[in-house]
Amino acid sequence: MRKFYPAFIIPVCIALMGLNACKTKEVMIPSYLYIKPAVFTTKADLSQGQASATINDIWVFENEVVRGNFALKTTIPIQREGQTTIRISPGIKHSGNSEQRVIYPMYTTFVKPVNLVPNQVDTLEPSFTYVENTVFPLKEDFESSGFAFEYNPQYKQTGDSIISDNGLDAWLPGKTSGKVVLNSGIDKTVLEIYSQVFKNLPRASPIYLEIDYKCNVPFVFGLYATDLTGNTSKIPVYVINEKSNWNKIYFNLDFEIASRPAGTSFRFFFQFRNSLENPVPSPNIWLDNIKIVYLD
Repeated sequence: MRKFYPAFIIPVCIALMGLNACKTKEVMIPSYLYIKPAVFTTKADLSQGQASATINDIWVFENEVVRGNFALKTTIPIQREGQTTIRISPGIKHSGNSEQRVIYPMYTTFVKPVNLVPNQVDTLEPSFTYVENTVFPLKEDFESSGFAFEYNPQYKQTGDSIISDNGLDAWLPGKTSGKVVLNSGIDKTVLEIYSQVFKNLPRASPIYLEIDYKCNVPFVFGLYATDLTGNTSKIPVYVINEKSNWNKIYFNLDFEIASRPAGTSFRFFFQFRNSLENPVPSPNIWLDNIKIVYLD
C-alpha cells in the first residue's frame, strides 16, 4: 500500500538535512596581521630630497587578493592559514581630500611572505622608497645655497621675501626651511615665486606636487601654461589652508597637465598674501620639501 506524505514535509526534511550537514563544517579561525607605522627612506645622496612622507593608511593584499584599505597601527584579520604573500601599498589623501584615499604611485610596494597561523598575530613594519623610475624635475628643501624658484617681479615688493629659517619652527630640528616674510607694509600686497619653465612634462603618467608647510594664512599653488603660439594662461590650482603644525599634501596634477594642448610648457608658482577676509597681524608661512615628481 502506498504512503502519501503532505507536501510540506519534504522541504522541511531537506532543510533539516542541510542544517545537519552545516554542523559538520568547521568555522575558520582567522590569522591576524598587526601593521606598525611605515618607514620611508630616500637615497643617501639626497638626489630624491629629504625623506618626508605622510602615509595615512595602507592597502593590503593577500596572494594578490585585496583585503581592503586600513589605518596603520591596526590589527587585520586574514581568513587564511599557511604560507601567504602579503603585499602592502602606501595610501595618501588624494590632493589633501580626506574622503578620497588612493595608492600613491611614486612609492614602492612592501612585499613579505608570511606563514599565517590561526589565532596568531604577525607583526609587519612596512618600508617604502620612491620607485626607481621616479623623476624629480623640481626639488627644493632649502638646504643648499641655490633656490629652485625666482621672484615674479610683477608681485614683489621691498620687504617681502623668502628667507632660510633653521629655528624652532623649521620642519625638523637642525634642518632649514623656507619662511615667507611679508613685511612690505603695503596693504593687500602679494608675493609670488615661480619655477623655471618645464617642457615635455608627461601627459599620460601620474604627476604630483609634494609639499610640507605650516601657515596661519592661506596661500595658492598654480601654474602658468604657455602653448605653442606663445599664449600664456595663469591657472590657480589649489588653495592651501591654514595649518598650525607641519602638514604634508600630495597634489595630483594629471588633469592640469594632460588637458593642455600638446607642446604646452609649464611654470609652477606659489602666491602669498595676508588674508583679505581675516587679516592677521603677523602672517607666517613656512615651506619645505617641495617636489614635482612623475614616473618616467
